[in-house]
Amino acid sequence: MTPEAPLAVLLSPRRAVVEAARGVGARTLLLAPDLSAPAVREAVAVADEALTVDWSDHPRLMMAIGHLAHLPARAAVFGFTEPSALSAARANEALRFPGNPHAAVAYLTDKATLRGKVNQLTGAPVRFEHCDRAAHLVAVSERVGFPCVAKPRTGSGGQDVHLLRSAADAMLLAAELPYEPALIVEEYLDGPEYSVEAHSAAGRHTVLAVTRKYNACDEDCAATGYDLPADLDPATVREIHDLVIATLTTAGQRSGPSQTEVVLTARGPRLIESHAHPGADHVSDLLLLATGTDIAALTIASVLQLPAPAPRRGGGHAGTRFLRLPPGRVQAVEGVEEARAVPGVTNVEVHVLPGSHVPETTSRVAGHGFHHGFVTAVADGPQELEAVLRKAQDTLRPVVVPEQAKEEEHSAA
Repeated sequence: MTPEAPLAVLLSPRRAVVEAARGVGARTLLLAPDLSAPAVREAVAVADEALTVDWSDHPRLMMAIGHLAHLPARAAVFGFTEPSALSAARANEALRFPGNPHAAVAYLTDKATLRGKVNQLTGAPVRFEHCDRAAHLVAVSERVGFPCVAKPRTGSGGQDVHLLRSAADAMLLAAELPYEPALIVEEYLDGPEYSVEAHSAAGRHTVLAVTRKYNACDEDCAATGYDLPADLDPATVREIHDLVIATLTTAGQRSGPSQTEVVLTARGPRLIESHAHPGADHVSDLLLLATGTDIAALTIASVLQLPAPAPRRGGGHAGTRFLRLPPGRVQAVEGVEEARAVPGVTNVEVHVLPGSHVPETTSRVAGHGFHHGFVTAVADGPQELEAVLRKAQDTLRPVVVPEQAKEEEHSAA
C-alpha cells in the first residue's frame, strides 16, 4: 500500500475493523493503551503500524498523532465504541479531519438531553426525570411511576441499568449508589425491543437493518440474543425508521454509524437511547452475515472518500443466542463440535474454561459478564433461524457442579 493512500487511525479496534480498513484501500495506524492485550494483539497483527497511546487522554493523543495534520494524504480517526467514538470525534475536530461532529457524539451520550428533545419533536413522549441525589431516588421513581428504569445519564451496553418495580426496589438501589449518582429515571417501556443500525453521510441517514433484541429484564436487563432482520410488517418498520431518523437529525449526526434502541409499545415505537457507533459486536457481525454490509468498511470508505465496498452476499436472516450457565464450577460443556456441525450454524463459542468458576451474569459487568458464550446461525427465514438456534443450544450440554455440592465433596473427603 502506497504512502499516498488515505490513513485510517483506529482506536483499539477489533481485528475485523483493521481488515475492513485495509480492504477499502486505507493504510492503518492502530492506537491502544496496551498493545499486548489479547484482542488488540490480534488487530495489531494485521495493521500497518501500531502505537501504544492512551487515546482517552486527549493531550497525549494529540502529541502522538498531531503531526498527521500535515500529511499530503487524507486521514481520519475512527472509534467504534462509545468512549472511542467520543475521542475520535474530538481528535478529528482538533486536526480538521473529516468525521462526525464531537457535539453530535456527545449529544447522543447524554440520555436525558436527548430524551427531552426527542419528546418535543416526535410526539412520542416518554416520562422521565433526572436524579442527582441518591436520597431522592424513591421520590423521583414514584413521580415517574412504577415500574420504571434507573440508569446513568451516560453509558451504553445496558451497564448499570436497573428495573424498579416498587418503592422498596428504589430504596434498595439508593442504598448502593454514591451520594450524587447522575441518573435518569424513566417509565418502563413495555414491548419488544429493537436495535436499529444506520449509517449517515453528509447528514443523510440510511437505516441498514432493524434487529430484534431479546432481553432478560426479569433478571438484569442484559441481552439474551438478537435476530436480524426483525420480523415486522412494513408499516411498523416505517414508523421505526421515522423515529430513528428524527433522533439522529435532532442530535446533529452527520457521518458514520449509529445504533438506536427502540421499544415497540402499544402506542407505537418509543426511543430508549441512541449512540454514534455500531451496535454490539454481535450485531455488526449479524449485519454482515444477513445483508453483506460491513459497517466498518462502509464508514471508513465514506469518511476517507474511498470507493464504497461492494456488499457481500448475505444469508437472509442471522441470529445470535447467548449462553448463560448456572453458577458453580464448570466441569465441561459437551456437544460444542456437534452444535457447530448443525446446518446453518456459523459459530459457537464458550467463554468459561473447564475447571473454572462460572460467574454470575450481571448488567453491572461489561464484556463477557453478560453471557458465558454464544451460538450464531443463518437461515432463509425467521422461523427456520429460530429452529437452527434452538437445535444448536439444545445440543450443548453444560456440566456444572453447584458450589454447595463442591464444598460437601471436600468435606466428605
